[in-house]
Amino acid sequence: MTWAERARYALLGLSAAAFGGSLVLLALVLLQAAGGSGAVASADAATTPGAAGSSAAPGSNRTSIHFSGPLPHALDGDSRFVAAGSLEPDLAFAAGPQPGATPAVTRYWVPVAALGTGVDALTSTQLRAMLAPGGAATWESVGGFGGRPRMLIPNVPPDLRGLAAMLGFEPVPNVAGYDELFAELANPAGDGIAFVPLDRLKLGGVAITIDGLDLVRGSGDAGAWPFAERASVVARTRTGSEVLAAVAERMTAPLPVVLRVVATGDILQSRCSLARIMATGDWAAALRGPVGDYLAAADLALGSLDGSIQDVNPPFLCVAGTNLSSPPEVMAALTYAGFDGMTVATNHVFDCGRDYCGSRAFLQTLDRLHAAGIRTVGGGHNLAEALAPAIFEIHGIRIGVLGFDDVAAMDLGAEAASPGTAPLDDDYSQERAAGEPAFYRPAADLEIERFTAAIRGLRPQVDVVIVQVQTGTEDTHTPTARSIKALRAAAAAGADVVVGNQAHWVQAAEVRDGAFIAYALGNFIFDQVHTPEHTQGYLLEATFHGKMLVTVRLVPYQIENQYRPVFLAGAQRLKVIRDVLTASQDLPAK
Repeated sequence: MTWAERARYALLGLSAAAFGGSLVLLALVLLQAAGGSGAVASADAATTPGAAGSSAAPGSNRTSIHFSGPLPHALDGDSRFVAAGSLEPDLAFAAGPQPGATPAVTRYWVPVAALGTGVDALTSTQLRAMLAPGGAATWESVGGFGGRPRMLIPNVPPDLRGLAAMLGFEPVPNVAGYDELFAELANPAGDGIAFVPLDRLKLGGVAITIDGLDLVRGSGDAGAWPFAERASVVARTRTGSEVLAAVAERMTAPLPVVLRVVATGDILQSRCSLARIMATGDWAAALRGPVGDYLAAADLALGSLDGSIQDVNPPFLCVAGTNLSSPPEVMAALTYAGFDGMTVATNHVFDCGRDYCGSRAFLQTLDRLHAAGIRTVGGGHNLAEALAPAIFEIHGIRIGVLGFDDVAAMDLGAEAASPGTAPLDDDYSQERAAGEPAFYRPAADLEIERFTAAIRGLRPQVDVVIVQVQTGTEDTHTPTARSIKALRAAAAAGADVVVGNQAHWVQAAEVRDGAFIAYALGNFIFDQVHTPEHTQGYLLEATFHGKMLVTVRLVPYQIENQYRPVFLAGAQRLKVIRDVLTASQDLPAK
């Protein structure tokens, strides 16, 4: 029997006894395998002269604290804690709850799947079946891609002790450490699964929701989370009584400050989409329902407006043409969905309905978004305003957002004293000389010193940087070399999330330089029906713990009746994710 099969067998055997059928898989033996004495004090850790009989908070130099039992994770390595040996312990630690002792959750563990599996949620029954020894359950059988899961275990001795307690035996490492583990989980063709301490989670795989509980994204009762190391402590001496409360607080694992950011693809409530919306009699119809509610529940919802919102001229309805403008009433859908920010660095934001109106439709679009409390990036009354970030502060976390356009900025780009969009290229003279749209030009023509300087300049001002870019060619899952150059440069300059749009199809995505890059999210509200891909897209959900990006999730949808996105499930959901993953495998390494 292999170690993986023994792991599955041990997990299943432990589950029923520990949880009595409530997510019985992976019951936590909780630190008992850590056994041992934990930290060993040095000679310098003795009680300070003159302080005999006194004590202080753990970590001070005034007194040593003698203990028995397995030292909890948060205290491991603290030289103030000395194994009691034959002495009377000040504190006695035990795995799990004990009568008369102070209990604590000392660490949370979360299951994380590789991006390539297509899985972001499981039931306990599904997970139990997948890990059953000799079982036939595969990623495909639980709604994902691929065969049997491959369990990944990093060679990190302190964490191996906790994992051993959870598994019920000594696990055999098969990756060097967490960096290697998350690199494997980021593989768009990967099939791995890992159990990772919540405090070690970082970008790479997709954190899995279990039975509707989602500790990573802050959803559900954390007290019901099944994968938790629990311990207890009791005082045995006066010194122990004096420090008990501080020790119990310190050994208790904190829950992170969770920030959920959701970004969309192209928003165009125009043309046939506008006609369909008007026919409903409800100006918020495009987003009234689960998709709009999901956006409204995000801590930060960011959109990409690829058209104008104006009353300068009447807009076109369901006719052929590329003039994409909407009347002011469509703001109802954006406010219903709770959009916080919107990039206007797009190629149709100057469109003005039936008659040309210069920059009036564009400027009115800005005014209407601002009046609704929606911050804009990527456009303004002048170049400085167009290049300026929007900075949000949520849960004490500062998020800076920038927007840039490479599709029409050659013609619509802002200048020092005139309105327009934020140009991606430093100088479009080469593209103008070539006589074709800039986004068709090779990457060698793209100069992005101003672009990267803006990101580097924003980075010290905020905790999180998000960059939205309109770039690339249409109707393909494959990003252009020009798009790859720009979006990878954004990640290298310090962005945490980089979101491209313009293709009207979903495109490749990748983890690079600690950032998540999505080259295109597809249409979000639009009337294109030329191919199935024009009617499909995904919402990109990025979850931060404080300022650390720890996981992403692709949330596919289908545009119904040319105006209303509806979440997908089953094979249709997998089709959208497969389009992204397949294109991702073809991205150049450099």
